[in-house]
Amino acid sequence: MSKLVLQLEDGTTMDIPLDQERITLGRRADNDVCLPNLAVSGEHAAVVTILDDSFLEDLGSTNGTLVNGNAIVKHFLRDRDEIDVGRHKFVYYADDSESVSSKYVARGMRATASDLGEQVQMAKPIIGRSKRTGGGGGRSPKSAGPGKDVAPVKPRVAKSTSAVERTNVIDAQPAVPIPLPPPQPSVKVLAGPQAGREIPLAKEQTSIGRAGVQVAVISQAGSAFRLKAIEGDRAPLVNGQPAAGAGVDLSPGDVIEIAGSRLEFVYRA
Repeated sequence: MSKLVLQLEDGTTMDIPLDQERITLGRRADNDVCLPNLAVSGEHAAVVTILDDSFLEDLGSTNGTLVNGNAIVKHFLRDRDEIDVGRHKFVYYADDSESVSSKYVARGMRATASDLGEQVQMAKPIIGRSKRTGGGGGRSPKSAGPGKDVAPVKPRVAKSTSAVERTNVIDAQPAVPIPLPPPQPSVKVLAGPQAGREIPLAKEQTSIGRAGVQVAVISQAGSAFRLKAIEGDRAPLVNGQPAAGAGVDLSPGDVIEIAGSRLEFVYRA
């Protein structure tokens, strides 16, 4: 499985596994990777992963997305591509077991206080956020006298200062995951370095294959699933037979051959 490695300003790094078909990067807190910085658009870029291949797509951002110093609209990611989103730098690794090169760690992120603007509503990552703790120097609120109202405490909004304040930028998965209801249809990779990996069919349409070579869509209608070719000179095979024209209805255990990969349709009723 591939991954992005985010370089933090203190010289450390954070791994972001590309374990979903689509992962978004942007300033808004509802992105998969939240980058609370005014140089980053609300929804800045997305990484789309189909089997072993990942593509980076700029989503019409104001300041653009760079790969190895060049602005891109859509880019096929290669191992160790360097990605710039605002002032945040990522490195793409095709194998998530690879360690980060020391040259990337030494570089880190160079952020300034002015990047945050005069007033920014910070994102709310679930884990990893830096917190300030006091050593007993806090003041307790005074008790109100009889008959006196106590004014409510207003929420504070983070403002830029001359000092750099770091907040981790990953909007993590929910602390309490919600399990998917059974059954969970999927396609399982049968061969290669990702053998055994299952790709859930959780949407009405799921793309499989390799962009620019051979791509098909598995569509769901109730409990029925149909595979239809949408790109490529040859139709994918289902149990050795071409899935041409309107496509082929899938049954549990069917073997799909597409773009050099063999997949099994799994549906546990």
